[in-house]
Amino acid sequence: MHRQTMALTLGLLFGLALAPVAMAQSAPQATALSEQDAHAIGVDAYIYFYPLMTMDLTRKQFTNIEPGKEFGKGPMNTFSNIAEYPPANFKGVVRSNFDTLYSIAWLDLTKEPMIVSVPDTSGRYYLLPMLDMWTDVFASPGWRTTGTQAGNFFVVPPGWRPDLRDRFIEEFKLPKDIQRIDAPTPYVWIIGRTKTDGPPDYDAVRKIQAGYKVTALTEWGKSPKPVEVKIDPSVDMKTPPKIQVDTMPAGKYFAYAAELLKLHPPHLTDEPLMAQMKRIGLEPGKSFDFDKLDPTVKKRWRACRETLKSS
Repeated sequence: MHRQTMALTLGLLFGLALAPVAMAQSAPQATALSEQDAHAIGVDAYIYFYPLMTMDLTRKQFTNIEPGKEFGKGPMNTFSNIAEYPPANFKGVVRSNFDTLYSIAWLDLTKEPMIVSVPDTSGRYYLLPMLDMWTDVFASPGWRTTGTQAGNFFVVPPGWRPDLRDRFIEEFKLPKDIQRIDAPTPYVWIIGRTKTDGPPDYDAVRKIQAGYKVTALTEWGKSPKPVEVKIDPSVDMKTPPKIQVDTMPAGKYFAYAAELLKLHPPHLTDEPLMAQMKRIGLEPGKSFDFDKLDPTVKKRWRACRETLKSS
């Protein structure tokens, strides 16, 4: 309810703040916005970016930490296996399961593809749902979809050429039956689960969890390297991501969203909304600079945030 109120309030106030921006644009294709149009675009843009913003702040908190220090958290490109049922106060994911043990991994595909390997679970139910940065599940290897035999999944970033699979199978000696998975975004969140019948069954599940692996393409077939963690002290590790997003000033919110949009392309079905957001200065591949806005608009935008804080 709080999220809806914030989005609608922000959109209403954008009707005043964004109309002058559109009026001032000099590009030939730019058209003047009515307050009603600016209102609608502002609401849609805020809500549209909300999951992307929340995911990225969640990713930072989950991966900016040494392995084993906090429940379910650890560096990117490695599984953090949870060896027992989550505590009652765990809020890393919504409504965590209490009939499975979790195995969580964040993949970074910005430099190269990753290979996710699974062991033979001997018929035991498991799944490895893969979420893109827009929170959509785009693949889910596991008992229902790929079976319970041992396997390897070649997860590639957006734009990866299909013909490269066979070339890399040969060059890096990958398994001939490796399955390619195309990720819509270069960051991927895997929230894996393996069925357990309770504490007496934990040891059997932990052996399976130990077989979940993430390997960079160029490291395939080599001895595993120790996990390296570079802690970023600028990351807020205490404030929940939702609160960080909900309290973020409007200028910072959209500037952050614009930078994320450079890395994580919108889905093809989002093109109509992209065309609308372009009218208020938000465009894929371009930064959004609050300081370059007209002083009057900036003043109104700051007033907008003060109103939101008190709402």
